[in-house]
Amino acid sequence: MPLFAGVCETNITPPIDVWLSGYANRPTGAVGVHDDLYARALVLDNGDCRLAVLSIDLIGLTPDIVDKVRSEIATRLCTPVSAVMLNCSHTHGGPSLSGYRGMGDRDEAYADILTRKLIGVAVQAADELVPAHLSYGETSVQIGINRREQLPSNVVEIGRNYGGPVAPIVQTLSVNGTDGKTFALLFSHACHPTTMEGDNLHITADWPGAAVAHLKNRFRTETKETGISADALPIFLQGCCGDINPNKRSTWEAVDYAGRLVADAGHTARWNAHGRMDEVLSAREITVNLPMRPPPPLEECQKELVFWEAKLIEERQACVSQGRINFIEGSINWARDAVGFASKSNFSEFQPFTVQCLNLCGLKLIGFQGEMFVKYQLDFIRQCGTPVIAMGYTNGCWNYVPTAIEFTRGGYEVDGAQRYYGTLGFASDCEAILRAAAYDLLEIDDPDTTPYGLI
Repeated sequence: MPLFAGVCETNITPPIDVWLSGYANRPTGAVGVHDDLYARALVLDNGDCRLAVLSIDLIGLTPDIVDKVRSEIATRLCTPVSAVMLNCSHTHGGPSLSGYRGMGDRDEAYADILTRKLIGVAVQAADELVPAHLSYGETSVQIGINRREQLPSNVVEIGRNYGGPVAPIVQTLSVNGTDGKTFALLFSHACHPTTMEGDNLHITADWPGAAVAHLKNRFRTETKETGISADALPIFLQGCCGDINPNKRSTWEAVDYAGRLVADAGHTARWNAHGRMDEVLSAREITVNLPMRPPPPLEECQKELVFWEAKLIEERQACVSQGRINFIEGSINWARDAVGFASKSNFSEFQPFTVQCLNLCGLKLIGFQGEMFVKYQLDFIRQCGTPVIAMGYTNGCWNYVPTAIEFTRGGYEVDGAQRYYGTLGFASDCEAILRAAAYDLLEIDDPDTTPYGLI
C-alpha cells in the first residue's frame, strides 16, 4: 500500500514577561527572546492507519493540554488517540505551563493559543500529504555527560559522572518524496536542554533549537546532488535524558556548539541511511499504575510546612523577588500535600502512566510520560530487533523515572524533584513495570529482564 507524508511547523513563542520553567527562584519573568520556539508535526498515512508525531519546544505539557490536543487531533484526523504522539524537547528556556510547582503561574491566554496551534499544526500537516518513503540512519555524537556524580561522602549530586551511562548517538528518520529528495528529517538525541542555566531570563529552545537552525541552514545551502530539499524540515525528538546534562554550559556559544555537533551528526546519519523501509504503520499504548514512594513521617512533614509558612512571612517582609515568593509558595503547597499523605493510616498511592509506541514503517517510536534515565533507552536499543527511538517527555511528564538501583543512591532525581512535580515520586518497582510494558509494545520475545546495574 502507498505511503503518504505531510509536515508543518508553527511558531509558539510566548509573550515577554511569562514565567520561565525549569529552574526555581528566577527573579522575574522572561525579559527577551533569544530564539523562537516552534511546534513541528509529521503525519503519515498508508490508507489503513494515520499517525501524527508532534515535536514541541517546551519543557513539558500538562495533562489538560495533552488530553485536549490529542483528542482533537485524533478527531480531526479521523484516527485513534493512541496514534497521536506529543514529544517535548524539555527546554528550560520556555514558558511555565504550571506543570512545575514554584516556577510561576501559566499565562492562560497563551495556553489557549498554544493548544490551538498544536492542533492546527497537525491538521495542516495532514492537509499536505504527498507520496513518500522512509529511511533510517544513525551515527555517533555526544554533547552530554551523566550528571549523577557520587561524592567521597557517597552523596549523589548533580555534577559530572564521567563513567556513567550516556547514549552517544543521533538517530534519524528521513522522509523522502517521489523525486528521492528528503523533505523532512526526524532526529533524536538524549541530553537535557539545560545549556543555559537558572540565571537566563531569555526565551530559548536551547541546543535542540540550535540544531534545527543549523540543519535548516545546511539544507538551504547544499547543492542539488545531496538529495535533500532546500526547505526540508528538521524535527527533533528528545531521548531518555533524565540523568544527562550538556557537557558545556552557561553561554550562548555553548548552545550553538552543541546544536551544531548534533546537526552535523544528524546530517551524517541521513547520509548513512540506506534502503527503503516498508509501509506498515501502527499504534499502541499501555497505561500502567506506578506505585508512589511513601511520604516522610508526619511530624517531619508538619515541621517542613511550619518552616515554609514562616519563611513566606519573613521573605515577604524583606521584599524579595516575586520569583522567590513563587518558589516558597510552591514549597508550602508540597508540604501541605505531604502532610495529607502522611496522615493516611494505610498509604497506597499509584500514578497512571502511559507508554506509547508507534511503528513508522519498521522504526519504533516509544514514548514515556516521564524523565527517563538513559539506561532504559540503551536497553531498548539493545534488545529490540528493529530500530527504536526511545523518548521521555511524551504526552506529559509526571516525574523522574530512575532505574531501580539508582533509588538506593538517592540524589535530586530520587529525593528532591518530586517537590516541583507535586508528587511523592515513583517507587523503585517502576523499572520492572515500565520495562514489561515496553517489551510488550516493542514485541520483544523472551526479553532479558535482569535489573539494570550502575554502569
